[in-house]
Amino acid sequence: ENSGFYRVKEAGLEYQHVKAEMPTPKDGKEFLKRFREKFDLKILSQEENEMVFELIGCDVSFANALRRILLAEVPTVALEYVYMINNTSLLHDEVLAHRIGLIPLNVDPRLFEDLDDPDEATDLNTVVFKLQVSCEMQQNSRLQKGKDDDMNLETDPNVIQNAELEKAALAAARKKAIETPGRPYTKHVYSGDLVWMPQGAQAKHFPNGIRPVHDDILIAKLRPGQEIYLEAHGRRGIGRDHAKYSPVATACYRLYTEVELVEPVYDDDAKELVYVYEPGVFELVPASKEGKEVEAKVCNSYACTMSRNYMRNPTLAEAVKMTRIPNRFIFSVESVGMQKPGVLVAEALKILQQKCLSLIDLTREQDQL
Repeated sequence: ENSGFYRVKEAGLEYQHVKAEMPTPKDGKEFLKRFREKFDLKILSQEENEMVFELIGCDVSFANALRRILLAEVPTVALEYVYMINNTSLLHDEVLAHRIGLIPLNVDPRLFEDLDDPDEATDLNTVVFKLQVSCEMQQNSRLQKGKDDDMNLETDPNVIQNAELEKAALAAARKKAIETPGRPYTKHVYSGDLVWMPQGAQAKHFPNGIRPVHDDILIAKLRPGQEIYLEAHGRRGIGRDHAKYSPVATACYRLYTEVELVEPVYDDDAKELVYVYEPGVFELVPASKEGKEVEAKVCNSYACTMSRNYMRNPTLAEAVKMTRIPNRFIFSVESVGMQKPGVLVAEALKILQQKCLSLIDLTREQDQL
């Protein structure tokens, strides 16, 4: 079996073959044994919604399968069915429904079941939101006086089941509009105006409630006399059905670049390499050669962006050696906010595992025919 690596040249990459340490696996069991021994996953950095990890000892097909599953097959919950009761805004019903559907919801999709038929909606597979906002001709007199007449709220014809939630919806509708000198009297409708309407036992299962990931996503702008009144039902889905279900903003990978200094670099060339051409990859240390002040040293190969700008300097072009390793990947995942990136990667690996098991079952069935 032959393997190799990619040598970085000024005009691109050059693949160089090298003799493999071990022969080609004789069967699948031996292949899996080698894979288990060599495969490793290391987390390089992890933040609230971003994670960078390293895949070692796997093929590009494995990394790409993980990327595609993250983009299109890890389920989330998004608003799918929008029932318009009244919409006198400038946005058409279809455009308004599309904008609302793209608002990410802060809810764990693993706690819901799939919904195939809208007529079979239950509290186990559907989440319901209500949006009722309007722009008054004048600011509401009760709000100006700082009063809240609960009797009027309770006798409002919209109050049908849950009075507290209806009050919250009406309060959102009565928010003051924006008055800016020289600009029209306008009310902004944000994702935070969506009010969650618990169904069945959802209030018990979600004591902290279900809200959009961000409350400041602009939905529409209303002028005096305009109103939006709708009900939106969310269900579980995957990015392959619609992009609004995709749980990641970014899921990408790149080959790890091994950086070496085959010749020492001193003084001005070293400073140029550290501060201009490859910041973060090299650092300056006291020179080990007499008559020289400082020299460059590799400190972080992970920061290499493969810019190759250093090759403009003939001295650096000869001194710096970059090699891309084909079976070592730097993977970056940025979550939209519904779930932590570590959870998304774990779910993607489970889905990939299930796909492999399904393929094994299909091949066994084919062999029995």
